[in-house]
Amino acid sequence: MDLGVDPSLVQLALHQAQSTLRVNKEALALIHELAAAKAQGTRPLKIYAMSNIAKEHMDIVQALPSFPWPVFDRIFTSFDAGMRKPDLSFYHHVIQETGCNPSTTLYLDDKSENICAGRLLGLRGEIVDPDQRTRAFNIVRNLLLEDASLRAERFLHMHAGKLDSVISMPGKDDIVLKDNFAQLMIWGLTGMEDIVYLTWPDGIITRGQEEADMMDTTSPTPISDASCSPSPAPSPSSSSTSPPSSPSPSLHHLEVKPTLWNYFTHSSPILTTTTFPPDIETTSIAYLTITPSHPNYHLLSPPSLIAEAMFAIRNKDGHFETYFSPDRHGRVSPEVCVSVLRCLNKFFSSGQIPGLPSLDVTDERIEPSKKLVADCLRYRANIYGNRFYPHPESFLYYLAMLCDECRDSSPKLCGELKGELEAALRERLNVPMNALALAMRVRAWQLLGLGRGFVQRDLESLLGMQEGDGGWPAGDFCSYGRVQKQRIGSRGWTTALVCRILRDWGM
Repeated sequence: MDLGVDPSLVQLALHQAQSTLRVNKEALALIHELAAAKAQGTRPLKIYAMSNIAKEHMDIVQALPSFPWPVFDRIFTSFDAGMRKPDLSFYHHVIQETGCNPSTTLYLDDKSENICAGRLLGLRGEIVDPDQRTRAFNIVRNLLLEDASLRAERFLHMHAGKLDSVISMPGKDDIVLKDNFAQLMIWGLTGMEDIVYLTWPDGIITRGQEEADMMDTTSPTPISDASCSPSPAPSPSSSSTSPPSSPSPSLHHLEVKPTLWNYFTHSSPILTTTTFPPDIETTSIAYLTITPSHPNYHLLSPPSLIAEAMFAIRNKDGHFETYFSPDRHGRVSPEVCVSVLRCLNKFFSSGQIPGLPSLDVTDERIEPSKKLVADCLRYRANIYGNRFYPHPESFLYYLAMLCDECRDSSPKLCGELKGELEAALRERLNVPMNALALAMRVRAWQLLGLGRGFVQRDLESLLGMQEGDGGWPAGDFCSYGRVQKQRIGSRGWTTALVCRILRDWGM
């Protein structure tokens, strides 16, 4: 059909339109990384292109400046092959011509139908649409350029002493939070004290192995429930409770006041009361992490005194409360109870509390909390989260650590929990979650010694979240504040958790 248009004008219009094409910067950066790896010979890479494209269009695209076409070992086009994606014949042709093994070949495409065709022939296909581009490129880096674990370890060392937590709120910028809790978790997972900072109960600030500053140059002063109780007038975002109907738990009867750990470091508490009491969970994690051989261990109260303080703040139902303060009576959480049981298990199994060899021994001081934890698991009580923890992964992860640690010392308790815990984890498989929650789920699965194949999709999703600097997003694991729900996450903790997962699976 003659449209009365000069073909040269059509050709010119096409050239002008295609001259506006721009190479995606993120994709270009990845291609340069691949080119460098090929040139250095660090990885035996073969890179091929496969495109549905006309010859005239290909000529224009290949003329784009600064695009490293030589990185491709071969380019397969539909006009040369006489076939198009997603025709399986085109894929068979490329596989035959290159001699590649589909099971060890990574295939990227921006169309789902093409990914489907590639996967039908055994290729590892990953979508590169605008929403998934970063994830796909990170998979390329992890599989073809450098191990995810090496990149993660480099991130942790590069940010040593700066692995802060963050507080996130909808519609607002993240707020940096310096807390002991996440620092202890990072230390416990990596064994690297030199990358964290802590404020010890006596006021000493440590950054790695060096005691850099002293908040108080006098002799260590134990932190009591009175000296650390919150101010009478809480901020709008802080929690408050009505006076309890029964006497609140207290440490006043103890002859010697124990040194207890605070969630916050020496920095002022954020988005809560101006002073903040020590809490039972951070104290538990500290005693689980710090060994008696540590040079500062002598500054801590003996385990028997800590256990006595923990037993002293049980509520009228016999459950462990969260804070060592009568002014915050009523805060009970299954996750916190699990952390306390883990700590007591360590004390019992190491003989640090005479007469209580394990959690399997019936003791009225711990039975209510053991039942609370078991019931929470059995009835999935926190399937929608709770006041302190917004999703169930935190509970499942903490419980998996308890099962792992009491496998030999308290086999009865471990046996009672493990089967139901495995069932709960199976129910959560492949449920989309933030990076930290997903890492907790995968680690919980790993601690139970279950097969990696079942959690492979979650693991791949987690690896795809690794960012360009080698770290993982902060995610979130807990929340506080009634008026505005502030959620707390930590890039350092997430990254340390994934590092440990990869190391224990030899990845």
